[in-house]
Amino acid sequence: MREHRDLIAFCVLVCAICYLATVAAALAWEGKYIEALGFGGITTGLVGVLGALRPKGYATDIETSNTSKE
Repeated sequence: MREHRDLIAFCVLVCAICYLATVAAALAWEGKYIEALGFGGITTGLVGVLGALRPKGYATDIETSNTSKE
């Protein structure tokens, strides 16, 4: 169940990033550069949050994982 919630959180975060980037592009198109810069900063922050989402409980190093069937 935890993996399902992690996937939902990841998808919502990606959608939020796409939405905010679109709003920033629309504001820049209208000539509101300061507002577009603010939305760009928010988008950058969400990308940082997205990078922090890592699956828990999986082996991060191939040498430490037990994959042999001996």
